[in-house]
Amino acid sequence: MTVQGFDLDNTLSPSFLSSLYVRTGPRRWVKIAGHLGGQLEFRQVGPNVLEVRSEAGLTRRALERRVRLETGLWRGPYEGMIRDLPSSAQPQVEALARAYSGVRLPIAPLDFPYIFVTVVLSKRADYHRFVLGWCRKIWEEFDGSLYSIAESSLERLRGIGSSYQVLQLRRTVKSFLELSEHVDRLPERVLEMLGVPDVPPEEFILWLTPELARLTLIKGCWGIGPKVADSIVMSTFKASHLIPCDAHLHTVLKRLGLVDEGTKMPVKALCSRYVCDRKASSRLRMALCPRARDRTCVRGRLSYLRKLGGWLQTLTYMHGREYCRAIGPRCGACPISGVCPTGSEA
Repeated sequence: MTVQGFDLDNTLSPSFLSSLYVRTGPRRWVKIAGHLGGQLEFRQVGPNVLEVRSEAGLTRRALERRVRLETGLWRGPYEGMIRDLPSSAQPQVEALARAYSGVRLPIAPLDFPYIFVTVVLSKRADYHRFVLGWCRKIWEEFDGSLYSIAESSLERLRGIGSSYQVLQLRRTVKSFLELSEHVDRLPERVLEMLGVPDVPPEEFILWLTPELARLTLIKGCWGIGPKVADSIVMSTFKASHLIPCDAHLHTVLKRLGLVDEGTKMPVKALCSRYVCDRKASSRLRMALCPRARDRTCVRGRLSYLRKLGGWLQTLTYMHGREYCRAIGPRCGACPISGVCPTGSEA
């Protein structure tokens, strides 16, 4: 495949889809779990060629569709949309884009159960240090089956890990699988539009719009807040406008002057009742979050990013992990210090 403005390593490494792959060399990834696990391999040869190998027996067209989803090539380079941002934000975003080039947003709707597990495990945990290891063990033990996880014993889960993220996974998975039975936990707008679901939740959730899927996960599932819901939806829907708000995003954008000191993070109590996008509010006939209305929430504050939202969040994650740490930032080595008011003062 011919590609432009694309880097396979920069795309898959920060993505939750990386839990389904193993990096076997520079710009070379093999899928090990989920749909086509063991039957799909990517290798980027130079800046403009992506080699794809598959033994799945799919037609060329079907395979290309899958590849475009799982490499993020379903959407063209985000860098070309920076010019549509407010002039006050363009220098900072351009600097991040240069430092972390070729990033796309991979999605895997057919692997929803795997993505669900991966993201839930990532709460307050180092993804590369801990979560990837837990996921590999879970794929071996349960083959990504939500039902097997829900029915497992705590002793069996302790074989995966002793952290609360692993031990609480069963409860979160159970609450998700019960959504078809406990319809009182579904948003009213979902029931009005689609009625009582008669298919498993992992199928039903994909019928919804990204905004309603997000709302359903936050309102209906124990242990799922705004950041986890946004991450699940952004990794399984074509929804690059969603912004999983984490500490990296808040820290980096605050230091770059793109959000104010007092800008608040999303909270479950509000995100389970409202939508924070004005267009979605109008389209779905749902109330707009009061914090989005007065622009005091970071997610609402960044709504001007539109399709760039999830992409910029990925860049801030990469930058925050490497340089812009909350404690002990590496300002002296920072590649974007020239556009950072905080870095120029260091």
